[in-house]
Amino acid sequence: MTMRPVDVRSQADVEDRILRLSDTLEEQVELYAELITQRAEAEADYRYKQSRAMLDQSSKSTVAMREAMAHLKAADEYRTFRILEAREKATQAHMTALRSQLDALRTVAANVRASVR
Repeated sequence: MTMRPVDVRSQADVEDRILRLSDTLEEQVELYAELITQRAEAEADYRYKQSRAMLDQSSKSTVAMREAMAHLKAADEYRTFRILEAREKATQAHMTALRSQLDALRTVAANVRASVR
């Protein structure tokens, strides 16, 4: 969501915009909660599969070879984990932007109230 200039006609306009942004922020908080759970599960799946792959390999291989094979066997889980981690960070950034917009609108609301008096 990009920051657009606020066309303020009245206190009600500002309050309406604040309510809409608050609703969007609430939705993002719920999404964030889901994402952090999914990311934690994906990370656990990845770490389990990688560890399992390490243990399943012959001890005759070098450590580097065992690690490389484990990474290959857990590549899908690692990819899922990293994608969810990125979505989590993007959602966090979106929530921060929404909070900044809300703060700015609170200032606008105060200025509108002051100009009406």
